[in-house]
Amino acid sequence: CFFFSVASLLPSILQQPARTLTYCSLRNGKRKTVKAVVKRFLRLHNGLWVRRRAGYKKKLWKKSAAQKKRLRELVLCTRTQCKLLDKMTTSFWKRRNWYVDDPYQKYHDRTNLRV
Repeated sequence: CFFFSVASLLPSILQQPARTLTYCSLRNGKRKTVKAVVKRFLRLHNGLWVRRRAGYKKKLWKKSAAQKKRLRELVLCTRTQCKLLDKMTTSFWKRRNWYVDDPYQKYHDRTNLRV
């Protein structure tokens, strides 16, 4: 009796989790954007993604001023993270946007940068 209960759990334990794109439209099978990516990250036109530090608005009363300053800074994602985020979004989110008084304008075009 014990062997059967363990054997039924075994395939779920052996199966490795995969971070692949799972959002597809049911009507025509095209890829869909993962909305959590669009809410949490900003894509620069040069292909880099920008994010906030984790916990930048949590329990600020117990953090020092230096730590709060570090948490306010924006962080660039790594190359593998950028590739994953590009897979999770459609071409609509990769096009260039021209905003009035864009604070990220000087960061959209970078020279001598390998991505």
